[in-house]
Amino acid sequence: MLGVMGREVRCLVRHGGEEAEAKALLETDEIIVRSPFRISVARSDIASTAVHGDRLEVATPGGPLVLELGEREAMRWAHEIANPKTVADKLGVKPGQRVRLVGDLDRQLIGAGVPAEQEGTADVAFVAVEAAEHLALIGAQQERLARDGAIWAIRPKGRPDLTEAMVMDAGLAAGLVAIKTARISATHTGEKFVIPRDRR
Repeated sequence: MLGVMGREVRCLVRHGGEEAEAKALLETDEIIVRSPFRISVARSDIASTAVHGDRLEVATPGGPLVLELGEREAMRWAHEIANPKTVADKLGVKPGQRVRLVGDLDRQLIGAGVPAEQEGTADVAFVAVEAAEHLALIGAQQERLARDGAIWAIRPKGRPDLTEAMVMDAGLAAGLVAIKTARISATHTGEKFVIPRDRR
């Protein structure tokens, strides 16, 4: 089974005079609360956070959002909100690693501080998959990839002509192993591929 990145908990949520058990998800660029609430708060809209015992209180334009996460998790969320990670951090890019950007990728999406190596061997390759013809670029990266490196295929969400299954099939057809999926932004998602151990 693929691993899915993101910090998600089921907790008691209070917002706008209502209270209910709901799923809360802390993403790189927003907090999402799902059924029965439908709340999305961009990190840029968060004025402040405060931890009161088990509760995390988030000041939002729509009023306070209170999540009963437990003391440890509330402290962790408050710290991560105050010290946001870049997408590159979230996807496991380490300082000093050689990164290759393939295709029309938004540089800010990955992290402006990550140096991009277009030549030579890369430790991590980010491949923009915006159309079906770009699927072949996934497998093509392994020729210039460190044996223990990773390939992230970044694709738009909600495209019936460019599904997760199509990306997975392209990676597997190239002899790669799919190990993880991650939300990249509100509009894009990513699948991570590695070279099988017997070929490293």
